[in-house]
Amino acid sequence: MEIRFLNSQDVIVYRDLRLQALIESPTAFASSYEQESCFPLTDFAARLRPHNDSANAIFGAFSNKDRLIGMLGFSRESRLKRIHIGSLWSMYVLPENRQQGVAATLLDEALSHARHLTGLRQIVLTVTTNNLPAASLYRSRGFERFGLECDALFINGIYFDEEHLVLHFNHDG
Repeated sequence: MEIRFLNSQDVIVYRDLRLQALIESPTAFASSYEQESCFPLTDFAARLRPHNDSANAIFGAFSNKDRLIGMLGFSRESRLKRIHIGSLWSMYVLPENRQQGVAATLLDEALSHARHLTGLRQIVLTVTTNNLPAASLYRSRGFERFGLECDALFINGIYFDEEHLVLHFNHDG
């Protein structure tokens, strides 16, 4: 397995994985397949380098056969008063590749990347409370709950709560 930043050449496989994720795991994302399936390819390409900042990226996990099997987004706040905060978003691994360490490897790569960014002090993320495997993975890396948003998502007539998690770094860089 190879983990690397996705780039403009990956836009089609990224879009395909993103749309599959929205269909297969709708409670894991605030967006929906109905919305994003209508987006032009340029919208997906723009996500591959969020905010035109080299610190921000989507990590991709590729199988030994060069197939995109997982993804995890990382972005850093750009506003001066919040530049010490990073965010993780859109973690997804194909069902047939779960429980093989793909998500853990993606998370570890993103955390390693974040720890090398000067001045970054914390990383935040949200996870639906029914997503116990993801929450367990995040907690295993030191993330702690700092909030609960009740009824955060409304999908097919059902409300889902989201936990807000944070990982604090013990240094300034």
